Parts: sequence; C-alpha cells; structure tokens
Amino acid sequence: MNRLVISGALIQVEPLRYSPAGVPIAEAVMLHRSSQTVAAQARQVECELTVQASGTLAAQLAQLTTGTQVTLDGSLNRRSVKSRQLILILNRIEKE
Repeated sequence: MNRLVISGALIQVEPLRYSPAGVPIAEAVMLHRSSQTVAAQARQVECELTVQASGTLAAQLAQLTTGTQVTLDGSLNRRSVKSRQLILILNRIEKE
C-alpha cells in the first residue's frame, strides 16, 4: 500500500499550469513539524515535501496561500521517470 496522510503549512504555492493534454496541474511545498515517539523517546521531526495535484484538486491547491495549514492525503511517486526525488501526488486537500 502506498498512502500518506500528513499535515503542515504550505511554504510555497506555484501558479496553476496545464499539461500538454490540457489537464490542470499545481505544485506546492509543505513544511511538516511534529513530535514523534521513536524507541520510547520523543523526537522532533521536520521535513519539506513537494506535493502535486491535477484536475479539480489542482485548482483548489493553486488558490491556497503561503502559510495555510493543511492536511494532505495522497501517494508517493517519483517526480519523473529519471528522477529519484519523491513527491506526494494528492488525492485530498483539507484546510485546517
């Protein structure tokens, strides 16, 4: 199973663009900060994650502003066939 649900603040939101087939696409970068228990010890976790939405979700993502707190649900994938960089492909966006 490949599913990720993560919350955080949007720190970068790119303008809406369109694929060669005319499908709307939007990208953003989210900053996640939390405290997690690892081996019975509290650990501060912080990461930045690039996210991508297409179709109606792309329009929704592109309308959000920097600093918006969101919970995102999607799956991890490579940015492109030749890339090793991971991005989160969104299935759901929820403003907090």
